Amino acid sequence: MTTYGDPSIAEPTAITTGPDGALWFTNQFGTGSIGRITTAGVVTNFTDPGILNPGSITTGPDGALWFTSNFGASIDRMTTAGVVTTYSDPTMFGANAITAGPDGALWFLNQYGNSIGRITTAGVVTNFTDVSISSPGAITVGPDGALWFTNTFPDSIGRITTAGAVTNFTDPTINSPTGIAAGPDGALWFTNAYPASIGRITTAGAVTNFTDATINGPGPITAGPDGAVWFANQSGNSIGRITTAGAVTNFTDVSINGPVGITAGPDGALWFTNQYGASIGQVTTSGTVTDHAGKVLSAPYKIAAAPDGALWFTNNGDNSIGRISTNGDVNHFSGAGIDRPTGITLGPDHALWFTNQGNSSIGRITMKAKVTNYTGPGINAATGITVGPDGALWFTNQGNNSIGRITVKGTVTNFTSTAIDAPLEIAAGPDGALWFTNRGGNSIGRITTAGAVTTYTDKHVVRPFGISAGPDGAIWFTSQNDNSIGRITVKGKITTYTGVGTRISAPAAITTGPDGALWFTNQGTAAIGRITVGGSVTSYTGTGISDPMGITAGPDGAMWFANYGNQSIGRITTKVTP
Repeated sequence: MTTYGDPSIAEPTAITTGPDGALWFTNQFGTGSIGRITTAGVVTNFTDPGILNPGSITTGPDGALWFTSNFGASIDRMTTAGVVTTYSDPTMFGANAITAGPDGALWFLNQYGNSIGRITTAGVVTNFTDVSISSPGAITVGPDGALWFTNTFPDSIGRITTAGAVTNFTDPTINSPTGIAAGPDGALWFTNAYPASIGRITTAGAVTNFTDATINGPGPITAGPDGAVWFANQSGNSIGRITTAGAVTNFTDVSINGPVGITAGPDGALWFTNQYGASIGQVTTSGTVTDHAGKVLSAPYKIAAAPDGALWFTNNGDNSIGRISTNGDVNHFSGAGIDRPTGITLGPDHALWFTNQGNSSIGRITMKAKVTNYTGPGINAATGITVGPDGALWFTNQGNNSIGRITVKGTVTNFTSTAIDAPLEIAAGPDGALWFTNRGGNSIGRITTAGAVTTYTDKHVVRPFGISAGPDGAIWFTSQNDNSIGRITVKGKITTYTGVGTRISAPAAITTGPDGALWFTNQGTAAIGRITVGGSVTSYTGTGISDPMGITAGPDGAMWFANYGNQSIGRITTKVTP
C-alpha cells in the first residue's frame, strides 16, 4: 500500500470522475470543501463561501462539477478552475443525491421534501412530487432514458421520466435500499442495507436478490470497468464486487475505514471515499488497494463524550476537532474557528464547546460539525472549560489570569481577582460553585456564579493541573510537581495521596469513572492511574500509552484518553488487571 498524506481531506463523502480525468470528491464536514485527486495521488483542495457541507457530486453536461450543499438547501456548480455558483430554491429540502440526466439537466433527490428535483445548467429548478416518493436516497440514469432512484421508507425502487411521470416498484426483498447504479447488463443494481444484500431490477420491474456473508452494510454502488458491479461495505470496511451472475468477491485492507462513495476511475480502477479514515482509496479490479490519507490525529489534547455515542477531542497540533466512535473510527473537522484547541466539554445545548488558545476564543461544534466561534476581551488564552450550575460555560483564561463565563448564546462575562494566577482546568463542584487549578499560584480556586473568588493552599499543592468533582461530594485534583492526587472538601480541607513507587508521576487530567473511582493520566510514566475515594492507587501501563493528556468516561463503560505523545486515542476498561 502507498499512502499520500494531505491535511485537506476531511470526512470525504461522495466521489466522481471529473471532466479533466481526475477524481473529484466532497469534504462534507471539517473543511467543507471540494477536493480533486489525480490518479497519481496529487490532491488539490477548493474552498469557497458557497461550499457548505457538500454531499453528493457529479460531472455535469456542461463540463463543470455539480454538488449538493448546505445540508441539501442548495445546489452548487464549480468549474475545474474552482469558480463556484450557488443555486437555491424553496423546494430544495434535504437535497442529498445528484446526477447528470439524459436531457442535459441535473437531477437530484429532496430526501426530506419527498420529491425529485431538476435543475438546468442555467439554474432553473423544477420540482416533481408523487405519493410514492418517500425519503429518496440515491439516483442514477437507467438504460431506458429514465431516472431510477431508491425509496428508503417505504422500501421500493422508483422510476421517473424526464417529463416527471413516476412508477414505483416494490418487492419483499427490497429492504432499506441505499445506492443504485445502471449495470453492464441493462438492468439496475442496488444495495439493500438491512438485511444486507445486493438487488437487481430490470426496466420492467423484475427483481432478483443476491446475498453473501461478506455483504455488510452496503451503500454506494457503481458499474466497474471489468463488467462487474462494485459497492462499498460501509459497516464491513471493505469493497465488494458482484458479477452479473451474482458471484461476490470481498476486498479488505486496513486502510478501508467507513467507505461511503465509490466510482469507476479513468485509470481502470475503482475509487472510493473513506469517511472515517479521512482518505481517498483506490482498488484495482484485481483487489490491490492504495490509500491516499489525510491528517487525522495531531497532538490530541482533551477528550469528552458526546450525545452521538462517540468521543470528541481537540487536536492541538493541526487546529482541528476530532471524533472517534467506540469502534475506533476516527475523523476530524477543521475550519477558521478552530485554532490550537485545548479544552473540550459537552454543553447544555448538546453541542461540544472548546477553548482556542491560538486565537483566544471559545468554539462550539454541533454533531453535524457546524462550528461557531466566539471572541471578546474576556477571552485570553482560554484553556479549561466546563458547564456551570447556571447553564453557562465557564473557562479559565491563562492569558490574563481570569475566569470567564459564556452563555450558549455567546454572551461573555469575565471575572478577575488577584488570587487567580495562571488558572488551568475548571470543574463544577457539588456546592453550586466552580473549582479550578491555579497553576501559577500553587493553589485550588473556587468561584461562585456571582464571581466571588476563594483560594486554598497546601504544601502538597504544587503546579496543580487537572480537577474534577468526585463521587464522594469532594473535589479531586492532580498536583503535577508533587506527584500526588489531592482531595479538597467544599469547606477547603485538603488531603493528599501519593502512590507507592511511580504509580503517581506528573499526573495531568483527572475524572470520575463509571466504577466510582477517579481515573487520571500519568505523564511522567506514560500510564493511566486509578484511585479509589479511600486513596488506594493502581497504575496501568502499556505500549498504547504515550504522554497521555485528557481522559473521560466513554459511553461504553470504559475510560478513553488522548495520547499527546504518539498521536492516538486510547481506551482502557474499568476491569483491567494491573
